[in-house]
Parts: sequence; structure tokens; C-alpha cells
Amino acid sequence: MLGIDAMKNNYEFKVKRSSKERFEVGCVGDECKWKLCASKLQQSSYFKVRKYVTMHSCSLDVINRHHRQASSSLIGQCIKSKYEGVSRVHRPRDIIEDMRKDMGVSISYVKAWRAKEHAMELVRGSPEESYSLLPSYFAMLEAKNPGTITHIETDENNCFLYCFMSLGPCIRGFRSAIRPVIAVDGTFLKGKYLGTLFVATCMDGNKQIYPLAFGVGESENDASWNWFLTKLRGAIGEIDDMVFISDRHESIRKALSTIFPNAHHGACIFHISQNIRHNFKHERAHKLYFTAAKAYRVPEFHRLMTEIYKVDYEVGDHLNSAGYEKWTRAYFDGKRYNIMTTKIAESLNAITKDARKLPITRFLEYLRMNILQKWFYERRTKAAKMNTHLTDWADKLVRENNKQGLSFQKLYG
Repeated sequence: MLGIDAMKNNYEFKVKRSSKERFEVGCVGDECKWKLCASKLQQSSYFKVRKYVTMHSCSLDVINRHHRQASSSLIGQCIKSKYEGVSRVHRPRDIIEDMRKDMGVSISYVKAWRAKEHAMELVRGSPEESYSLLPSYFAMLEAKNPGTITHIETDENNCFLYCFMSLGPCIRGFRSAIRPVIAVDGTFLKGKYLGTLFVATCMDGNKQIYPLAFGVGESENDASWNWFLTKLRGAIGEIDDMVFISDRHESIRKALSTIFPNAHHGACIFHISQNIRHNFKHERAHKLYFTAAKAYRVPEFHRLMTEIYKVDYEVGDHLNSAGYEKWTRAYFDGKRYNIMTTKIAESLNAITKDARKLPITRFLEYLRMNILQKWFYERRTKAAKMNTHLTDWADKLVRENNKQGLSFQKLYG
């Protein structure tokens, strides 16, 4: 590219003629003989260089350190490889330094920022184009992955409101092999139009994250959670003894009570602990709370609650008002097993931290290829080599418990 060559070799040019048929440029020095002339080939979109005077006879005084060819679009072309990975961080200040070292050109912070935006658009596509590609992308997903369910919701002006994606293998695996405990959570997107990512995820038999469904909406409000959970119900259907774990967001509570009225809803014990730590700042009560939340037997739970009341009466009242049936293992009506927090959903949010900057279709493809496809392949390969009836995690746990049991003393009545 002529502009890049000009920066690298420390000369500047000006366009003397530019049309559909002819292109002529010359050096910015009026007395300099350097020039390039090209004309369009017949029945082709290509231009052929007809004349090129390579030597410069101008003074270095005509060269500006801010170089007229150093446009944000041209710099973006030069640096686009820096943004090919979603986790790559290349800031405007890095671009300024690169241009100074590699090209000997000084650029402003604003120009560097615009170059960064242009480079990212070259690599990842524009946000507007990404939204327009979403229907075609979903159609292809459903065609190539049997059982996949997708939805797009738009307003009366055909502007995007929500989307939902749950791949067929995820749905089939959930129905056949996964405990019916779903953690739901939302986290913000970082692209041009922002928005919120909604996730529904489970834990598999090897204590690993099992993504079930994803959604995108404007924010965590009543309408968004209602829409997402309605589409989730359409994907997985009605399942006996269903359990949902979430933070104490009121929109989630209202949506679950309407859309999954027969399911059990448990609160994430970590979010409650954060409230205790922030509002009461009593470390002893905080530790007792975790032990009480995980207690299996009701008498043991009440013994621990008595201790909490002795340490800090206000903490005890706060936990009582939260509802024992929501956060305790002893009083919970359903089967939440060892899933006491929304950590599996939050871990998935952490994994997608950098990818949440991508345009929407590129982001959903990242979820499909770099998370779902990769994890399913790795786990299937590992499972094929197993020689035990239980998963690695479960087998290790059973063996450790058996080892401890060997030292127990048997008591006779």
C-alpha cells in the first residue's frame, strides 16, 4: 500500500488526479520529480502502474512528523493483527508508541483511538452489520445442530430487543444426564450498544460448568427476565423437582414464580454473605452463617443459629428475614445437592469477560466454538478413556470418604 510505503520510507505525497479511470500522485515538494501514474485496465477493476519515478529530489524540510498519509484508517490497517485474539489488549498509547518506533511518525491520542476502532471493525466487523447477520446465523445454527432452539425479538420498528440461543446437544444432555439444578445470572456486555448477557447453566457429574442457554437483552429488568425464562421453559419443558439458584434480584424471583411455578427457588449463599459482611462487618457471625447454610440436619442448623444470635442479634434477624427455606440446606424444599451458590454461572461470565466486547453475532459464535464445542469435545475424549463407573471427581470423593470410614469405630447399642 502506497501510504504505508510513504511512512516507512519517510516521504509524503499528494493526489493530483483521482478518477474511475486514472490515478496520479506526486511528492509534496513542488520541485521533486517523484511521481506515480496508474490507469484502469479495460474490463477489470484493477489499475496498472504506467509510470513510476522512484527517486526523490526534495528537501527533508517538507516532511512533517505528523505525516499527512498517517490517517486513522491506514494506521488501522497496519495494526489490525493486534486485535485478532479477544483477550489481546492494545491501547491507544501503545499504538502511538508503535507508530513512533516503527514509522517515525507522531500521532495524537484521538487518532490512535480512531485507528483502534477501525482495526477492530476490520477484524471483527461492525456492530450494525453483526445485528443484521444474526437471523442468518441462527438459521445456520438450527440447520447444522438438530434440536437447537433460537429466538429473536424485535420492536415495531424492527429494532433488536432480545435473542435466545440453546444448542441441541446442550438440551439433550441436560434432559438425559444433568441434575435439574439451574443457576441463572446476568452480566453486562461491553460492545458499542452494551446490553446484558443472560445465562442458564448447570453442573455436570464431574463438577464442571455445563452451559444450557444464553440470552441477550437490554438490562436485568422484569421484561428481560420474563422473556429469557419463557424461552428457556420452551426449550427444556416441564421437569419434576426443578431447582433454580440465583442472587436475590427481584425480577428473577417474580419471573420464576410465574413461568416455573412448580420449581424450587434457592438463593445464592455467597450473595447473602456479601450483604452480611458489608452491613454488619462481624467475621465470627459470617463464618457461622456458612456453616449453618450447609448444615444437613434441622437441629444442627438451629444450634448454629443460636450461636449467630449470641454473636450478633441483628445478623440473626437479617438471616431470618431472608427466609430459611431460601438459603439453608436443612429447610430447602427441593434438592439443590451441593450447589449452594451461582458460582457456576459467574464463572462462565468470567470466562467471557473479554469476548463480551465483540459484536453480537461474533460473540455468540465465540460461545459456540470456543466454549461449547471445545468443552464438549475435550470432555467426550476424556470420558472415552475412563475405566471407572463414576466420574473422576465423584470417584475421588468416594475413595476419600471410604478411606476416612476405615478409621471409624463401630459402636454397639
